[in-house]
Amino acid sequence: MFTKEEATKEVPREENMELNVDEVIERYVGSFGLPQLLQVMLVSFAWVFDFQNTLVTIFTDPQPSGWRCKTSVDPSLSSSWCMNNTASGGGGNKGQSAGHVSGLAAGSWEWIGGNSASTIAEWYLICHHNFLAAIPTSLFFIGSIIGCAFYGRITDVWLVRKKTLLLACILTSTTTFLTSLAPNIWVYSLLRFTNGFAHSGNGICCLVLSTKVVGRKWQGQVGQYGLFFFTAGFLSLLFIAYHTRTYWRYLYRIISLPPLVYAFLLVPLVSKSPRWLLVRGKNKEALEVLQKFARWNENEMPDNIVLIIPSQATTGASIVYIQMIYLIRHCLVKQLN
Repeated sequence: MFTKEEATKEVPREENMELNVDEVIERYVGSFGLPQLLQVMLVSFAWVFDFQNTLVTIFTDPQPSGWRCKTSVDPSLSSSWCMNNTASGGGGNKGQSAGHVSGLAAGSWEWIGGNSASTIAEWYLICHHNFLAAIPTSLFFIGSIIGCAFYGRITDVWLVRKKTLLLACILTSTTTFLTSLAPNIWVYSLLRFTNGFAHSGNGICCLVLSTKVVGRKWQGQVGQYGLFFFTAGFLSLLFIAYHTRTYWRYLYRIISLPPLVYAFLLVPLVSKSPRWLLVRGKNKEALEVLQKFARWNENEMPDNIVLIIPSQATTGASIVYIQMIYLIRHCLVKQLN
């Protein structure tokens, strides 16, 4: 029998283990398992929309392939005849090069493929108006830069990154569809600015959500997975553009649908960032996210783990690094566009 003193002795408890998120993933969750791969693929799919909206103007704002005379006398007459006779009243205008329509009388010529094939053809952004054709793309990238700062801020102090991704997809879909309704180049340029602002949140959230659930040694490789979906976005854009080549507004309307479907069907399946939850004081939720990945990897986490917050300097540097990479990518794309 136990004495009274022995019975009242406290049973020694296992001490709490203070670990940061990276250490928990490496030791107990698993550095990179199938559940994390599915999370990465699910999140990175949003890069498809990012690329489509970035380079869509290649197919909606191109220079028309050519023009021809509008004449009921002889449809087989060449463009040079139209230039020599319509522009100069029959006296001949030998100084103008073929394909130049600045000197032609209004209504004497038409675009091959129709006016709806591109914004330049529809709004006649040629001759002394040709500089207007570059405004939409320029404003798009300006909007992207401002959007990066905006989304970077709200994800840190207000919205969780999962909700920010949802917001960015909905705004991207809305602004893309509204762009298809633009009545003139000025409204079109403004909507391209808002579209650039809206879509920039996709890239920031995708990078963070995909890299923060894997081990340190996999974060670099996982960050590059988005490039595969970036390429998929380009290939899909080629396919859609081919079938909408006679009406540029259809292209915007079609690419406005996938972000909306993704926002309501796939984003709810994305797990929250455990680091963000930890920084915001939601330790229990952060542990639940990590425990979920551990179970899916058929691993077990001890019950005495206490998550600790990494140094603010390191966290801040990581966020700045991600935003700088995203801005550099946009600059490179702009040079190629």
